[in-house]
Amino acid sequence: MKSSKRMLRITSALIALATIIAACTTGDSADVSDDVADATTTTTAAPDNEPEPDAPEPQPESDEPDEPDAPEPEPEPEPEPVVEEPRTASFRGITEDTIHIGVGFWDTSVFGFGFFGDPDLVWSALIDAVNARGGVNGRNLEYTVAGFNPASNEQMLGACIALTEDAQVFAVLGGMRGDANYCVSEQHETIHLGSQVSAEGEALERARAPIAGFFSAGNVRESSFIAELEAIGWFDGAQSIGVHYPGDAIADRLADEVAQAMRDLDLDLELVLNIDDLVLDEDTLESQTDIMREQARSADLDRIIIFGPAATGLITYGELDVDLAAVDSNNFTTAINAGIDPAHLDGTIATTDRISLASDPIDAATQQCLDDAQAAISDVRFERPGPGVVNNADDPNYWPYTVLACRDLYLFVQAAAAAGVNPTNDSFRAGIESLSNTSLPQIPFVSFAPGKYNGGDTLRLVMFDADADEDGELIPLGDPVDLTP
Repeated sequence: MKSSKRMLRITSALIALATIIAACTTGDSADVSDDVADATTTTTAAPDNEPEPDAPEPQPESDEPDEPDAPEPEPEPEPEPVVEEPRTASFRGITEDTIHIGVGFWDTSVFGFGFFGDPDLVWSALIDAVNARGGVNGRNLEYTVAGFNPASNEQMLGACIALTEDAQVFAVLGGMRGDANYCVSEQHETIHLGSQVSAEGEALERARAPIAGFFSAGNVRESSFIAELEAIGWFDGAQSIGVHYPGDAIADRLADEVAQAMRDLDLDLELVLNIDDLVLDEDTLESQTDIMREQARSADLDRIIIFGPAATGLITYGELDVDLAAVDSNNFTTAINAGIDPAHLDGTIATTDRISLASDPIDAATQQCLDDAQAAISDVRFERPGPGVVNNADDPNYWPYTVLACRDLYLFVQAAAAAGVNPTNDSFRAGIESLSNTSLPQIPFVSFAPGKYNGGDTLRLVMFDADADEDGELIPLGDPVDLTP
C-alpha cells in the first residue's frame, strides 16, 4: 500500500515537470531573458547581514567661542565736497586778489657806493616771477619801495610813514635802524621782517605786529663760536687769553656764558677788556685804543676774542702780535678804512651767518633767484662777488642785492602761504612759527618757533686773508654748522 502511494506521488511529480518543460519550449526565449534581467535589477536586495556604515566620530569640543558671522561691509560714504574758503580783503594791504608789501631800501648811493643798483628793477623782476608761479594762495604780490639814508633817522622815519600810512602795506620787508624799526612794528602795527630785523629783546617786547629776522637767537652764536674755535685748534698753545666787549650792554648779556664756555673747555680767561670800564668822554675817546692796547700788552695776551661789533677791537689790537678772533665778520672793511693795514688782520677768524657768495657752491634757491632776476633785467651786470670784483656807482653789480632781496621775499612768501587763504597779523605770526625747518637763499639752516623769531641757525667760520685781494678777503673754513635747536 505504501509503495502504491509513493508511486502515485512520483507519477504526479513527473507530470508536473513535463508540463513546465513544455511551457518553456513553446514561449519567446528573448522575453524570458529580459524578464530575468529586469528581475535581477529591480528586486535584488542588500543582504541582511551587510554592516551599517560607521557613525561619525564625535569631535572634541573647542575652548574658543564660535566666531560670529562677519558683518556685512558698510558702503563707502560719498566724499565730502571740498569747499574752498573764498578770498576776502582780510587785512590792511590785502584785497581779494592782491597782497601789497613794502620794501625798506638802504640807499647806499648817497655814500657814493651805488653797488646795490636800482632796487625797483630787482623787486619788479622777483615779484613778477613769484606771481608767474601762482603768487601766494592765489593772490598776486604788489610792492612799494621806500629808500633812505641809513645814517639819517629822519629819512628812515619818512620811509616808515611812506610804507605804512601812505601805501598801507600788509608787511614791510628789509629794515630800518633805531627808532624807525619801532615806527613799523609798534606804532603802525605792521609786520616787519628781513635781514636787518633783530626780533628779540626790546624789539620783540615792543612789537605789536609779527617781526622776524635771520640773526641767531640769544647767545647761541657766541657760545658756539668758542666751541668751533676749539674744534679747529685755535686755542692750541695759548698762554694768555683775553676777551673784548664794546660796552656794558653786550658784556652784561654775554659775560657769564662766555666765562662758562671757557671753563667747559678748561681754558683760563686772563683778562676782560670792556670799553665802558674806561669811562672816557668824547674828548679822550681817541686815547681808549692806547689804554686798552696797553692793558693787553701788560697781560701778555696771545689770544683775544672780540665780541659785539668788531671794528673797535680790530682797530685796537690789530697791530699787536696777537691772534684775533671776532664773532662779527662785518667790520673788517671799517677797520681797514680807519687805517689798519690788512696785513695786520691776516689770519683773523670770524663768523658769518650764511654761506659765501664768492666761493661756495650756489644753492638751488639762490640760483633760482638769480635766474629770475637776470631773465628780466639782462642788460645790467650780475657778477659773482669775489677777489677783483669791483662795485661802483657807474657800473653797479646786481648780484649781492638780488640775493639779499630774495631772502626777505622768500621768507615772506613761505610765512604768508602758511598763514592761510585770508591772512591777518595773527595768522601770519602762526605762519612764521610753523617754519620749524626751512632754508633761504645763501642760508641753509633756518628755523622759527613760538617765541623764536630770530631764525638764523647757520654758523660759518671764515678767515681773513690779506693777500686774497687788495683789501683782503674772508675765506670760508669748513662746512656751515647747523645750530637749529
